Formats: sequence, C-alpha cells, structure tokens
Amino acid sequence: MFFALKRSIKSFRKKSSKNKFKYLGIKISIIYLTIGFIWVYFSDRFVNSFFYSKDTVLIVNTYKGWVYVFISTAVLYPFIRRFLKKVEETENELNDSYKELRAKNEELQAYVGQLTAAEEFLRIQYDKIIENEGKLIKSEEESRAIIKALPDLLFVVDRDGVFIDYQANDETLLLMKKNKFIGKNIYEVLPDDIAKIGHEKIKLVLETGELQSFEYQLHVSGKEQYFELRMVKRGQDEVLAIARNITAALESKIELKASEYTFRTLFENSADAILIIEDNKIIDCNLAAFELLGYDCKTNISNRYLWSIAPDDQPDGINSKEKAIKAIETSEVNIKSNFEWWFKKNDGTIFPVEIMLTSIVLNGKKVFHALCRDLNKRKQMEQKLEYLSYHDQLTGLYNRRFFEKQLENLNNKENLPLTIVMADVNGLKLINDSFGHSMGDELLIKVSEVIKKGCRNSDIVARLGGDEFIILLPKTSKYEGEQIVKNIKNLSLKEKVRSVDVSISFGLDTKEKIEEKIYDVLKTTEDNMYKKKLFESPSMRGKTIKAIINTLHEKNKREEQHSYRVSLLCKRMGEAIGLSEREIEELKTAGLLHDIGKIAIDENILNKSGKLTDDEWQVLKRHPEIGYRILSTVNDLSEIAEYVLAHHEMWNGKGYPKGLKGEEIPFQARIISIVDAYDAITSERSYRSALSEEFAVKELQLNAGIQFDPQLVKVFIEKVYSK
Repeated sequence: MFFALKRSIKSFRKKSSKNKFKYLGIKISIIYLTIGFIWVYFSDRFVNSFFYSKDTVLIVNTYKGWVYVFISTAVLYPFIRRFLKKVEETENELNDSYKELRAKNEELQAYVGQLTAAEEFLRIQYDKIIENEGKLIKSEEESRAIIKALPDLLFVVDRDGVFIDYQANDETLLLMKKNKFIGKNIYEVLPDDIAKIGHEKIKLVLETGELQSFEYQLHVSGKEQYFELRMVKRGQDEVLAIARNITAALESKIELKASEYTFRTLFENSADAILIIEDNKIIDCNLAAFELLGYDCKTNISNRYLWSIAPDDQPDGINSKEKAIKAIETSEVNIKSNFEWWFKKNDGTIFPVEIMLTSIVLNGKKVFHALCRDLNKRKQMEQKLEYLSYHDQLTGLYNRRFFEKQLENLNNKENLPLTIVMADVNGLKLINDSFGHSMGDELLIKVSEVIKKGCRNSDIVARLGGDEFIILLPKTSKYEGEQIVKNIKNLSLKEKVRSVDVSISFGLDTKEKIEEKIYDVLKTTEDNMYKKKLFESPSMRGKTIKAIINTLHEKNKREEQHSYRVSLLCKRMGEAIGLSEREIEELKTAGLLHDIGKIAIDENILNKSGKLTDDEWQVLKRHPEIGYRILSTVNDLSEIAEYVLAHHEMWNGKGYPKGLKGEEIPFQARIISIVDAYDAITSERSYRSALSEEFAVKELQLNAGIQFDPQLVKVFIEKVYSK
C-alpha cells in the first residue's frame, strides 16, 4: 500500500511540474527570440538611418550590444522572476508532499507493526491449534488402534434399546448394513427372545451401573454362530454394548476335548510303553507299559515312583532316584530330555530302555509324558542303518565309505603284500543311453555277482560309484592278484545281460613294502585300469552297437528293412556323385545306422497305427540325439554320429534338433535326408500303406529347396531313381 501511494505521488509530481515548466520555458524562449529578432532587424536600420560617419557607426555598434543586453535583461527579468517564483512554489508543494508522504509512511509503519503483532498472535494461535490437532489425531489413532485390536463390535444404545452408533474394526463382521439397525430398536433387529434378554440387561446396567453379559445364538449364512454380549453404562441414558463372536472359541473347546480324546486313544493303543508322571510319581500308564514291566494291570504301577521299579543304581553308576529326579528337572526346563534307563520287571529281570521324557499339559495340569522304547529294537535298527551306510544299495557290495575305512585298516605290515584291483564296466553309458538305466542297473548287478564269485571270502569287494568297482586283496602277491583277475574275466565271458556281453577292464598294483604309500599304489592301480580300458572299451562299444542294431531290428522288422534300403540308396548316391570308396562306405554305414536312436523310443510309438500326439511326436524327435550319443562313444563312428544327428535338419532351417540351414547341414546328412524320405514314402508304414515311386519323386521335387538340398534332389532323380 505504501509503495503504491508513493508511486502515485511521484507520478503526479512529475506530470504537473513537467507541463508547468515546459510552458514557461517555451514562453521565455519565444520572448527572447522576438527581442533578438527585433533588435537585429531594426538596430542596424536605426543606426544607418541616424548616423552617417563610420566612426560614429562603429562606436554605436560597439555599445549596441550592451544596450541589447540591458533591454533583454529588463524585458526577461519579470518572466524569469515569475519562473523562479513558480519553481519555489513547486518546491514548497513538493516539501508539503514529502511531509504528507512521511506522515502516511509513519501511519503505514504503525499499521505494519499492528499487522506484525496480529500475525505473531495468529501464528501462536495456529501453532496451538496444530498442537491440539496433533494430540487429537494421536488420541483418535490410539482409540482406533484399540478398537482395531479388538475382535469386537461396539454399539451404543439408549435406555429404550435403540441403536445410536457403532464402531467396528472389520465391518464385514456386521450381520447387516448400518442403515438397517441405526435408529431402530433391538426388537426390530434381533429375534424376540434375544431382544427381551438384551432389554432386561440394559435396564440392569442403567440401574446398577454394573457390567452385564449374556450369550446368544444366531443362524448366519446357513451356519450357527455363537456370540457374547457385554454391556457397561455410558452416561445417564446410554449403554455401551460389546459384541464378540465366540464361535471359534467354542469350537476350540470342542476340538480340545476331541484332542484329549485322541490323545487318550493314542495313549491307550500305542505299541510303545507310555507312563504319565506327576510329582515324580506314575499317575497313569498304558497297556504296553504294564505288559513291558510284567504286571497284570495299571494299579500295580500307579502311584509308584519311577525309581521304585528300577534297580538301586543305573549301569552308569548313578543312583536311580537321583538320575530320575535330574531327568525330570531337565525336562521341566528344556521341555524334553532323552536318557537310557534300566527297569526291573515284576519278576526281577533288569532290561534297558530309552526314555523320551516330555513336559505336557493334560487336563489343565503340567505332567510328564515318558515314552519307553526297548533298546533291543533300536540296536537292530542301528545295525540295519550301519549296513546301509557301508553297503551299496543297488549291488549289495560294500560302498566307497567302507572301502576307504578298510584301506586305512589294512594298511599295515601284517597285511603285506596288499594287492588292489580296480574294475570298470565297459559300455555302461552306452547301454544306459540305448536301453535305459534299468538295463544299466542289471549290468551292474551282474558285474558285481561275477566279481564276487571270482574272489575269495576274505577279499573285500566294493563299488566306488558309477561303473567302478575295487577289490582289496590282503596278503596277496601281484601274481596271485593277476590269477584272481583272470578268473573273474573268464567268468564274465560266459555272462550276458539280454543281448549285450559283459565286459570289464581291470588294473592292479601291489604294496609290498611298508614304506610305500598306499594312495600311490591306488593311483597306479587306477592308471593301469584306464590303460586296459583304452584297448578293451572300443571293441566292447562296437559289439554293443551291433547288439543295439540287432535289438532294434528284432523290435521292429520294418525298421531293419528300411535301414538296409536307405544304406543301399546312400551307396548309390555316393557312386552317382563320385565319392571315394572310403566315403561311399562311410555314407553306406551312416545310412544303416541313421535310426539307431529309435532303440530308446517306446515300441508303442514306433508301431502306432494312428496319428502321433504332440507329446509322442516330441519323444520320437529325440531319436537323432540319442543316436548321436550312442555312436559318439565309438571313436571310429564320431563323424557318422554327426551325420545321424543332422539327418532330420531341413534346407530352410526349420528341421531338428539344431535348426541348421543350407550348407550348415553336413553333406552326408543331406543325402540321408533325401533317401530316408524317399524310402519312407515308398515303403509300408504302421499308419499307412506304401505309396508309389512317382508320388515320392513329386514330393522330393516339391520340397527341394525347402526340406532338401535342391542339387542333391536333382542328382537323386536323374542318376539314382531313373536307373
């Protein structure tokens, strides 16, 4: 406001003074201009008219300027005086304006001071309001938290039983909407019998001021619900009613009773002996307990101390009473305790048990549940577990853990010379991949039987894991060890697992001096075994592959005929292209083995007469990968394995299993793909009859550049099919 006034005064001053002085300035200038003009114009004429002498004219001209000065001064003086007077008047006006402005400024400052004081007062009041509001919010939050923590519904009713208000943590607990009970009498909301009791309780609360409560039952959502209503006085004419659903609590009581019944049933019918102990005395026992202790009934045991049916001292030398009291004290602190205990039967027989003592609450009392288990049974279990921990589950031989323990035990002078033999089953992985792990397990069991049969009773035979076995021959020279190995090999030559020969590679070494390190001997044994395996395993794999082919062909005669036809067509393609004899032979072999992976495919899928399901088709599509894994185990067939893997790839990259495209597909695989498709079309299948050769050729032509190499299709049609 102050600055606005100041700006308006300043503007007025500038505007009025500017116009006033402007007019005076112009007026003086015009007068001065007029005097000068008259003087210049008439003075020279006057001089020339009245004076003719040059000297006189010169003198007059000299004083003419002074005369002009006096005349102009005399003329301008009144105007300048008037101008200065106006300046003075304006200055006086300005001074008056400044005084007025100063007064206004002081008035404004006083007003600002009042505003500042008022603002401070308002700020203090505002802070108090904020503080009180915070306290109010906190109080409301605390009240809301209390209500929220309560699983209850709070209602306010007047002395006539009319619902005035309510509070609920969870409004879903309300049995009806707010507008259906607020403002209504309890007789309009609740059944008459419940409303009558409620109205009587309201009267009692208002008359006596004491808490009143009652329970009632309502049928809600097709189920009986139980409620408890508590009432307290609120003011002179209002009652606060707190309603709680106690259905769950009542059900818990029922469940508790059922649980106690279940406990009693389990207790009485348990095969283990159970004692219930309170204050160091046996207050109850089950049938198994008094039978274990050799008594006729419970009464012979009840109200007796635990140590009264035990010898004076336990086998560890501790007094029975002291040990029992200490065990009970431990269970009281730690909830449970386990300890061994010797009982004395009615006939005086002493026998060991393990007691598991647990603190429980029974019928509202803290007691101890003592489960007594005969240690004889546990020892049998321990022996069984010990057997399992030291024996291989599949073969029944000792396992690696037992072997390592025995290796340390036998590593002494008394057992020298100590011969170690390591055995490895040839072709196990190949058999697992081809025939499944069940046949692999059969092979391992057969090998374990052969090795065990070829060893002496004192020898230790263990399965290290996978396809490796080891034999410890204490007090056995290297020559004797070699004879044992020779015997085992001769036995293995007589054995077969289905159509597959049993083949085992052996390596051995002997510790003859105590200074030799046993693990160096073990390492040498392993190295010798792997050297033998390098020579024997390939031969075995070759034999296994032949067995696989024979098994596949026995399983499906159509596959046998198909493989031979594909092999022959591959040979003819190789000749047509001009491959070398070695390459033709390799291609021919690849054609023969291209479906070897089908050995692992279910016969029902291979021979299915109808259309394969999506899952069955996915299983069938695995056969190139299976064939690859089988063949890649034989070094001489590693390249052929690659051709077999890729023989279902397509020229456009949409084949399987890798999605190879164009020349990424091995050349030989592209040939197999064509002749395989041709023979599949022209031969009888489980799901259809054979189709004509002309149809097969049209299919090859249609799919050239899509599924098949177009150049090789052209060669096949022109040089193989046409001939």
